Amino acid sequence: MKKLCISFFAFCTLAILTFTLVACSKPAPLELSEEQAVFYNSWLQNIKDDTPINKISILGSHDSGTSQMTSVIKQMTATQSLTIGEQLKYGCRYFDIRVNKKKNGELNIFHDIDTSGVNFFEIANDIVNFIKTNTSEFLVLDFQHFKNNSQKDVIDALKTTGIANYAIQNNSQAEDIDFVSSLTLSDMRGKVIIVWGSNEAYSEDYPFLFRRNNDSCTIDKAVLDSLYISSDNKKASDKFISETLPKYMEHIVQKEKGLTVLQGQLTSPSIGNLKKLEDGHNQSMSGYVREIENNQTNLQKINIIMRDFVGSDLEKSNSVLHINLAKGIVKDSAIANFEKLTKKQ
Repeated sequence: MKKLCISFFAFCTLAILTFTLVACSKPAPLELSEEQAVFYNSWLQNIKDDTPINKISILGSHDSGTSQMTSVIKQMTATQSLTIGEQLKYGCRYFDIRVNKKKNGELNIFHDIDTSGVNFFEIANDIVNFIKTNTSEFLVLDFQHFKNNSQKDVIDALKTTGIANYAIQNNSQAEDIDFVSSLTLSDMRGKVIIVWGSNEAYSEDYPFLFRRNNDSCTIDKAVLDSLYISSDNKKASDKFISETLPKYMEHIVQKEKGLTVLQGQLTSPSIGNLKKLEDGHNQSMSGYVREIENNQTNLQKINIIMRDFVGSDLEKSNSVLHINLAKGIVKDSAIANFEKLTKKQ
């Protein structure tokens, strides 16, 4: 019996060690040609200056900072395999950022129950380094959720890291939703817009924070809507695409102002590997994104499209960016190159 117990203990230890090594391994980013690297790094330079930012189709990432989770449950909570700094290189311009405050005061990324994410300052440095050297681009930083009352500490971090220096501010008399809806790409080049899932965004002390809606989109005049219905996102990929996405698109089409996010990722209905879940959904989801171009109503309204595991293939980026060609907002001089680099792989 003692030998059996030791063997069982050894088996459990090996299983945990194996799971930890698999969960913590980090795949290498896709290799890009020099031409591709230049394009994805500055693709917004090809968009006409007078385009309203809510008319541009933008690739976004879901739970953007989770690639560096260190817990043994990483496979169940990590929705990205690349850092935010790496995702930027694949054309991603919207980031879903969730910050926890640890007992020692440190700020780190969390997803649901997993609080083992990277220090927030690492993410902030990647963002600042990118935006100050890529002045044709702009970013949407969506601080959806906070844990352990981290809001005020995150605001302080936005200031000390310099992100706030690049943040657009509403110093006008217009309501935030009207102000954001009036912003063109020319206004936003070399800047970030920070949307905030907490009431600090209503304070005049923080003109660089703009209120986001909740998952059910019940807040009046929020500047960003990102409708999410958990039970719908837990459907199998085919049902999610045929039943859930039309519901989400209908909500987006009805929005007259502000930024919108189409949540294109699945939520696991049970404990499981999120990368495998996305692998089974990825091709069909990218196909749905390509089909948006064939519906004029959806085409003109689609703004941010959020995906898991940005950079896992180029079609995930290209299917979103190509929509801008169909909208007619790509500069005439850039159309041929834009078409070549965003065509279906």
